Amino acid sequence: MTIQKTKRAATIRRPGLPGLKIHDLAIGSLLCVLAVFSLIWPNTGLVSSPWGAIQRGYVAALVMAGLAALIFLVGRLDFSAAHPLFRFLRNFYPQIIFGPLFMEDILLSAQALGGRSHDAFFAGIDQALFGFQPALQFSRAYSSPFWTELMFGAYFSFYVILVVTPWIPWLRGDEEEAEREMGLFTFYMLFVSVFYVFFRVEGPKYWLSELRAANYADFRGGPITAFMCGTLSNSVLSGAAFPSSHVAGSVMMSYFVSKTERRLLPLYVVLTSLICLSTVYIRAHWAIDIAGGIVAALVVIPLFNSLSPFLVRFVPRLLQVRPANPRPGSSPRTTMDAGAEGL
Repeated sequence: MTIQKTKRAATIRRPGLPGLKIHDLAIGSLLCVLAVFSLIWPNTGLVSSPWGAIQRGYVAALVMAGLAALIFLVGRLDFSAAHPLFRFLRNFYPQIIFGPLFMEDILLSAQALGGRSHDAFFAGIDQALFGFQPALQFSRAYSSPFWTELMFGAYFSFYVILVVTPWIPWLRGDEEEAEREMGLFTFYMLFVSVFYVFFRVEGPKYWLSELRAANYADFRGGPITAFMCGTLSNSVLSGAAFPSSHVAGSVMMSYFVSKTERRLLPLYVVLTSLICLSTVYIRAHWAIDIAGGIVAALVVIPLFNSLSPFLVRFVPRLLQVRPANPRPGSSPRTTMDAGAEGL
């Protein structure tokens, strides 16, 4: 191990502190919260078993509680000297969980508080602002195969930048920044997922009867359009429209590249703009959901930056772990980036 690698490993872990990172705390806490919700509202389907059908919520609660326990236990291990592949998986495993947890939000939102939807309110705002429904008229006004393929391609590009963007600093050797970015996005997921459960907004595709009947069959485009329409038409995605996580996530990814790879920022600005338009074009969101996503990102980013140093001090006390005595002449790291790595 080179001197540089030794130095980096030393900055990521301080002796005596648990190996938990901020994204471990956020994703583990979210799993625990959703497990409790699944016990309260277990009627999200049925699961076959040798003893007969079991309400899906009980099984989901057991799985999520087990995953949370695994994260909190394995997360305390020190991976700083492990093979790069294991460090990579250690840092980016939440990306595997985001999708299933999002689907769990949707199922729970249909049960919590009687599954009451707030779409009428958001449809009214769009109507008052524009004098028509953008989710109805946008795709009709620009219905050419080119526009359709562009919009569905933009919507799909969100999943690419969501996964790849935090990898950029990692591949450049800046593991600390990669950890910080994962911490910020999982911090967002923790709060917005709980919000989705209690504030159900289905989106125009499910709320407006004519769009629900069309079910993407009226779109004509290329291979991306065909793939996305086939996927979306066979998925139930109602209940998590406001704020738009496509928009919020794209804004956060643009913020990340503005710090790590500014040459990509113009591309990300264009992609973010297209993603905002695509959410309405493909009828997944009301236009006001775009504003909600932008505001959510602009609130979460500074909030995370403010709370991160507090988490660094709070977690060891919460777990009743005392840091080892510092070396003579050393000083504690207090910056937000350093704090994220100290966890």
